[in-house]
Amino acid sequence: MKGLCQYEPDNGASFTLMRVLQFISLLFLFQISLTAPAFCWDKPFNNAANWGGTGLMEIPTARVLENGVIRFGYAQSNPFRWYTGAMGLFPGLEFSGRYTDIANIPSGLGSGFGSFKDKAFDLKYQIFPESKRFPALAIGLNDIIGTKLFEAQYIALNRQIFPFDFTIGIGCGRLKGPFGGIEWALTERFHFLAEYNPIKYEKDEPPVRGVPEGAKSPVNVGMRMKVLPGLDVGVSYQRGDTLSFMVHLQTKLGEPIIPKKPDPPLRVSVDRRPLPERDVKVMVEKIHEAIHEAGFKDVLVYTNGIGLTAEFENDKYLSNQKAVGRGLRILLFHSPGEMKKLTVILKRRRMAILSISVKPDHLEKYLLGKIPEKIFRKLIEVKTVSAGSETEQEGFVEAGDKEKVNFQFGIKPDIDFYLNDPSGVFKFRAGIQPFMITSLWEGASGLASYNIPFYSNISSSNIPPEDAVRSDSFLYLGRDYSFDRLMLDQTVRLSERTFGRLSGGYLEYMYAGVGGEILTFLGEGNLALGIEGDWVRKREPGTQLALMDFDSYTLLGNAYYTISGIDMTLHAQYGRFLAGDIGWRFEVSRKYNTGAILGFWYSYTDTDDLTGFN
Repeated sequence: MKGLCQYEPDNGASFTLMRVLQFISLLFLFQISLTAPAFCWDKPFNNAANWGGTGLMEIPTARVLENGVIRFGYAQSNPFRWYTGAMGLFPGLEFSGRYTDIANIPSGLGSGFGSFKDKAFDLKYQIFPESKRFPALAIGLNDIIGTKLFEAQYIALNRQIFPFDFTIGIGCGRLKGPFGGIEWALTERFHFLAEYNPIKYEKDEPPVRGVPEGAKSPVNVGMRMKVLPGLDVGVSYQRGDTLSFMVHLQTKLGEPIIPKKPDPPLRVSVDRRPLPERDVKVMVEKIHEAIHEAGFKDVLVYTNGIGLTAEFENDKYLSNQKAVGRGLRILLFHSPGEMKKLTVILKRRRMAILSISVKPDHLEKYLLGKIPEKIFRKLIEVKTVSAGSETEQEGFVEAGDKEKVNFQFGIKPDIDFYLNDPSGVFKFRAGIQPFMITSLWEGASGLASYNIPFYSNISSSNIPPEDAVRSDSFLYLGRDYSFDRLMLDQTVRLSERTFGRLSGGYLEYMYAGVGGEILTFLGEGNLALGIEGDWVRKREPGTQLALMDFDSYTLLGNAYYTISGIDMTLHAQYGRFLAGDIGWRFEVSRKYNTGAILGFWYSYTDTDDLTGFN
């Protein structure tokens, strides 16, 4: 790992203990001299630096993006151009990535590719948020994987005395030495920026040494303006001779896991008439109708006079949590006063999977704001369901859907990107994808989707080998209409917590075949272990359903762990992948209540025929 000692000071000496002690003294003075009350949060100073992470212009700060906020941007300070993205993965942790284009350095890959380009990824963790007594403290790692041409490590502190935000930090690698700056909120929309930038551009690695003469001045100044909510633009004067520009757009991907207000809010009194005053059959039919009208399918409602239960499958809300909340509120509105428990059972492919129960008075008090969210979480009972409904038992009254087969139709946009080909850095295909999903019987579903591209400039100057597994994907991304998927899928319950899956058909745009999986849930359901395998044959590009004389298989062990509260899943795989390479794949993903799923993966496998472990 390149670090501190690989970037020597001007005099050629190593970074000394004296410099570290001097910096610690500066931090101490920084803290005791800024004792005025601070706002104690990162807004409105958690904005983007040129390279996409939260900072001023070239230096980072101890500020981070809020949990669930995603940001995209572009910045230019010749000869550097940055195409960036960043996100608050969870409280305190910010992940950012950038694609750097250095206009005055040729790529060596031909005119189609243009100038030299580099990908980089960064992590920043805010160890302590700002408080009344202490500044915000964060550590960061820049360019953590790959070529590491812009690698740096740093620690930064920030203290806000509104309308000022002060930064001081120290780094190594490309950010070697102390750095600091100030951001001044002149108004709600206009901010002034000034920083001391320690980067020695003349010491950058040769492939990215876009400023070989170095900066004329280490001081950068600029202005940032909020044009619209979430949209910032900035201009600056950097390195003592360069006029620079940046624009960033940020938005929130999701809301907290439990919504703070019901949707829709409860605006009417609940109907709490006792059961003897009602026609029970009419009551459950009315609840069934209300849940069906709310947009849920495969609805079954039943009661034994003690509990009131609704089973349904959610294809209305992107968040199952919101679906459960809506179902519970409908039950509450219709529940008799003597009812002891309200239960929603979520189904998947007509199989009962998860049961969520709560006492009616607890739910009513929560909706009216009399029970805080933290306490309400503990009052909900969540468990897996080992079988179907209990309506076959004596004393139950039910109302359910009659339909056995249902269909869902839709059209979604279809955009495919093809990056970093020698014939062109950025290529894409755009079109639409009509689809149909059908529920056939318990656990069974069919899926058909069709690609209709309107435009594609995807091609490659590479010549893939005859046994290419994925390197010829560009051949499938042209302007030809084709089936994306045409498949059947059957899920079966092998035990209360063990499920099996068998899939067959045209599984994706490049391969057709069969696959299966067994997965079992352990503990409280957060951990799952399983094994899966596929045998596939390659599809012929430019055709609807034709297959080539090329087949392969996978055999993989899986481990999943879900982190409660933030809906984040950790996934590890080991085994044989499609190209025949054996090794590991690690994935981290998070699902938001808006339906968005964001994740990244890293693999390490034995690609002996190519480059060894890769």
